[in-house]
Amino acid sequence: MYGLRIQHDVGASSQDKAGVLPGSKTVPLKSVGVDVTIKGFVANVQSTLTYENQKEVAVETVFVFPIDDQSAVYQFEADIDGRHIVAECQDKEQARETYKDALKTGHTAMLLSESDTSGDVFECKLGNLPPHGAATLTFSYVTELTTGSEGIVTFTLPTVLNPRYTPPGFEMSPPSSDAIQYTDIQYQMRFVTKVEGQHLIKAIVPKMDMLKVDLADDKKSANVTLDDATKFKFDHDLSLTLEYEDVFQPTVILEKGQNSKEGFLKSDVVMMDFLPDLRSVPELTEAEFVFVIDCSGSMGGDRIAKAKETVLLLLKSLPVGCFFNVVAFGSSFKWWFTSSMKYDENSLEEALKLQKVLDANLGGTEILRPLESLYAQPLHTAKFRQVFLLTDGGVSNTNQVITLARKNADNTRIFTFGIGEGASTSLVRNVAKVTNGLATFVTDKEKLQNKVMTVLKHAMQLPVTNLNLEWNLPPGCTAINIPQQAPVVFKGQKVIIYALINGVEHLNEDTQCSAVLKGDIGKENSIHYTLNFDLMTVVKSDDSFPVHRLAAQTQIKDFEKSGDDSKKGEITLISMSANVVSRYTAFVGVDKEKKELVDGGRLVERHRFPKRLRCGFSGAERRNIQLYTSKPMPKVNIQVPCGDIGYDRTDRERTKCRMSGSVYKQGRTSGVMTLIDLQKFDGSWVLDRELAAAVCLSEDVLKSKLPDNLDTSVWATALGVACLQKKFASEKTLWELIEKKALSWLSSQNLAGKTVSELVTLARDVLSTPPRLLSEGDEGEQHIWYRKYFV
Repeated sequence: MYGLRIQHDVGASSQDKAGVLPGSKTVPLKSVGVDVTIKGFVANVQSTLTYENQKEVAVETVFVFPIDDQSAVYQFEADIDGRHIVAECQDKEQARETYKDALKTGHTAMLLSESDTSGDVFECKLGNLPPHGAATLTFSYVTELTTGSEGIVTFTLPTVLNPRYTPPGFEMSPPSSDAIQYTDIQYQMRFVTKVEGQHLIKAIVPKMDMLKVDLADDKKSANVTLDDATKFKFDHDLSLTLEYEDVFQPTVILEKGQNSKEGFLKSDVVMMDFLPDLRSVPELTEAEFVFVIDCSGSMGGDRIAKAKETVLLLLKSLPVGCFFNVVAFGSSFKWWFTSSMKYDENSLEEALKLQKVLDANLGGTEILRPLESLYAQPLHTAKFRQVFLLTDGGVSNTNQVITLARKNADNTRIFTFGIGEGASTSLVRNVAKVTNGLATFVTDKEKLQNKVMTVLKHAMQLPVTNLNLEWNLPPGCTAINIPQQAPVVFKGQKVIIYALINGVEHLNEDTQCSAVLKGDIGKENSIHYTLNFDLMTVVKSDDSFPVHRLAAQTQIKDFEKSGDDSKKGEITLISMSANVVSRYTAFVGVDKEKKELVDGGRLVERHRFPKRLRCGFSGAERRNIQLYTSKPMPKVNIQVPCGDIGYDRTDRERTKCRMSGSVYKQGRTSGVMTLIDLQKFDGSWVLDRELAAAVCLSEDVLKSKLPDNLDTSVWATALGVACLQKKFASEKTLWELIEKKALSWLSSQNLAGKTVSELVTLARDVLSTPPRLLSEGDEGEQHIWYRKYFV
């Protein structure tokens, strides 16, 4: 975001430009300030950019930065040499012409616009900054905070903007060499967050950076600052989590309109967030699961390692009898099976062989072609397809990908995962949104596996369709839902809905109302959730209209789902009346007092790549910037007893474990993944030395404890379940579906007069036997297994 800074002179030759770049120190951007105000589940972000032109000529600056796709940019102002300029929201083409005309006539001007190809990339231009002049630019936006099923609320300030891959057939101007140069030029950074009211605060926790948290004694407010902003590295997003005391309690905010305003800002707007009761929603009995895995070069290292382990988890957790397939993609793509296979012992065995060799070796990130191939394949008997799309990147044809996904939403639901820093929120959020799926973002420091398994549970839930919000309002009041179709809901997930309310100003005593969320579950079931509240006692919002802006942005994004320009008029009208930037509008401001003709420098700002990465172009992929490590890692072999891990470290930081192809963070295979890897497709385990090693007991000990008249596979499965419960309780998210499948299998077997619970309890007691660790030089049968799989 606020990273790579590059300068070249407008009138210089290409050769001259390249010579200026490496040592340029005349960059006008001097400091960045970020002030965040969080109220409940809404964050208002104000970013301030301070420029000083130390050159003898006027300059133009271009600043490209990411903003989450669901955010609403509503303000753009500047202070230039004592003069204050407020930008207007205009039609984008008109705004660009206004900006160009201002520069031609010597006026200082500014332009803020959304990218034409992606809703999460913005460009800020400041033209004709006078010699030795100073300017402070301020832009503001509001955004919804995400709430996980565990009740954790997350705020993220995007600071990473990755290069977007341009597939063949969607040619754009190739990136200039300027865009990939690196410089260590630094500037000041300030970050302050205030959390206010609505909910009692239990804790505020940073995800990566050192943040100073000052929590008030009454727990109603807090101040958060970056401990040492000068040390902040712009190679990751700045993120923090909030824990509220009553996070799942419904909240209703009424934001009054102003009669002096026109259009959208004149009406009252209600924002409701609530947790519908979806315990009655059954699971899918039949489904097809397709896993679309990004294997481009930027997925190397820990990312592909976590993706491999995630694929293993998904394959092991699928319900018996479903259909499944996997496609690995990059510049090209490859299906594991010609068509989706029924989930059985043979198909799982074949898939696990392919999972072992999954690697980040397919070049660039091209998502459209594998999705086109997916939709070209006929549905199986399940008649409903669940897709898991894992990617760390973004593409320049994002709109085409979203349009394709929307056209096939009737029979295919896509759950998207943005992996690592800088994954495109426009791509990840909107592909999920238009197909009634869920979007999930996972940083490089978080566990991808946990989040994917949580989403898999949602994917196994029968979809709730035909969602509608109905109102019971006092006489004289009316409501218009935004969007008209209520958003998708899943068990344990909060829902945010907006509505324009008219007639509130005429209410007297009767102020009670209710909103009723209705939807269908299959052909026979339905949901009916009612939220009651009093219009006169709901939370009131402030005068900056954050709820209005978010409601307008929600309506704009809903109109954009059409995928074409058919809603351009409606989008432009809402955008300008609510003062919210859209793909068809932009902010433009002109200082009509000062004139300085541009005849000198031009500054171009781009994202700064981390120091440990380097960038380059190669062959047909020259439009896709490949990231790779510059130093090979030495190879290391370690022989260890049970409980530890053996691993190889190879070049390019790709660490591969030799245990069944499973890979864990930094090359280490965890004990729980070892156990999961050994489970069969139907949920059972086999009593052999591999299972014995996984539970840290000898095979002889386990067999000696076999209850009378009990089959060894039943006993092995009870031991597997007991081991998950006893030794890996803290990782239940990973193995909950594994356990469910095992318990279902046990319930169908002959248990020799015992219940499933009794058998698992007996197995837990056996696992309490102290393990026998191998002594040095022990060449017993168990040690041979260790040597085979770990070294």
